Amino acid sequence: MRSFLSIDTDKLPYKEYDAIVVGSGAAGLFCATKLSSIGLKVCVLTKDAADVGSTKLAQGGIAVALPKEDSPDLHFNDTLKAGAGLVKTKMARILTEEGVKRVIDLIRMGANFETDERGLLRFTKEAAHSVARIVYYRDKTGEEVERALLDSYRGDIVEFAKVKELIVKDNRCYGVIYEKNGELKALYAPVTAIATGGAAGIYLKNTNPPTSTGDGIAIALRYGAKLQDLEFIQFHPTAFCDDSECFLISEAVRGEGAIIVDEQGRRFMGDYHHLWELAPRDVVTRAIESQKKICGGNVYLDFRPIEEKGIDIFKRFPTITSKLLERGLNPKKDLIPITPVAHYYIGGIAVDSFGRSSIEGLFAVGEASCTGVHGANRLASNSLLECIVFGERTAYGMYRDFRYLKQNFSPVGVELRKKVSFTNKSYSLNEVKRIMWENVGIVRSAESLTKAIDKLSEIANSNSDWQVRNSAVLGLAIAISAMRREESRGGHYRSDFPYEREEFRKHSTFTLNDLERLI
Repeated sequence: MRSFLSIDTDKLPYKEYDAIVVGSGAAGLFCATKLSSIGLKVCVLTKDAADVGSTKLAQGGIAVALPKEDSPDLHFNDTLKAGAGLVKTKMARILTEEGVKRVIDLIRMGANFETDERGLLRFTKEAAHSVARIVYYRDKTGEEVERALLDSYRGDIVEFAKVKELIVKDNRCYGVIYEKNGELKALYAPVTAIATGGAAGIYLKNTNPPTSTGDGIAIALRYGAKLQDLEFIQFHPTAFCDDSECFLISEAVRGEGAIIVDEQGRRFMGDYHHLWELAPRDVVTRAIESQKKICGGNVYLDFRPIEEKGIDIFKRFPTITSKLLERGLNPKKDLIPITPVAHYYIGGIAVDSFGRSSIEGLFAVGEASCTGVHGANRLASNSLLECIVFGERTAYGMYRDFRYLKQNFSPVGVELRKKVSFTNKSYSLNEVKRIMWENVGIVRSAESLTKAIDKLSEIANSNSDWQVRNSAVLGLAIAISAMRREESRGGHYRSDFPYEREEFRKHSTFTLNDLERLI
């Protein structure tokens, strides 16, 4: 199970670096930029073009305690409330206190954010925030952050590189094996960071790019890294889906005043939570699904209250409104049908406050990692903040460890374990996505999870494409973790255990041993 390949790494063409970062989103690039700025020879590997990924699609903004009525303490408290009792307080303190400095770093790197006529930052509000503290750039904040980071990075980038395996010996990581243009190559370095993004893309309906299939997390699991909180997936309540795609309608739309109505035009969120449309995402998601069943029809987002406040939605949300207009919907006049979809992966590779995993020399950062800062349910717009705060800290951790790991570092003599035998049957990635959506989705049960575990075990043991099997391995780990958590908390909802239970108020872990017991 560790390796999907059967090769000796010393027979591959290779290069050596001081540090390798797998992933070119905000977390990976912020980390790589810091490492290269202090003189390390860094290589970033990315599955697609360097600017393709979840960061570029991020619409809303970055939560940061910069308004005069705000404070890191207030931001910390909001983060704890949203996290449903599982936020690691140390990590949340780091996030909210260091976040102010990191956003200023982004501005110094050239990132643009909206300002008023005096040149001061504008702030918007999103769900579960007690004050407006989101800095943003139109409705494409992530695209602007990505641009600024790519402009600032001075190291090497290898695009269209599919990382297939880690090179691990005696619980120490020596680098990665990747494929480009059909050829396998190796990169060696004393320190390697996984920044491959999340895993919401293994669900049939999602807002992620095609690259977000959890590869980095699955590969780390296969080589023995400890994972954490795998059962927690955040489903975003407001996406527009048609036959071609699902795309996000940012929570900032509701923050500016849009309301959610049912088939009869009734605003119903007050029936479910006192914060109405700005309730935590898991609450809004389940409320929408419940209301669909009650009314027997669609649920809609009404943009018109934003216009009534004097805000031009075409200027404030140009990306969202243009996509809707392309589909024949005018949000100035029409109600927009919405549906919840998989959006953000809270679980991931367990790390300390400097990004270290349980494998020496292997780090993780961003959505691929699990710092515990989101608990069971992420506070809106804390994700980009986590990328830059822990991108900085992971760079520091990598530099500290590089200084002693390089002293006895050698790429010679490290080889992959031979792959085990698999069945000849082959599956598609879409089959994994359908299993996850139907059985490990918004509402779960022992019955649905058992179905998922049985089906995903077959795919993980099949002769399918490496990405399909990686997705199945991670999906299987998610389903097992969800089966073990016999309660409902945050992004994890069990119809057979619909309430929080105090005995489960703890972080879950998952390792290769857990997987090998089953397959």
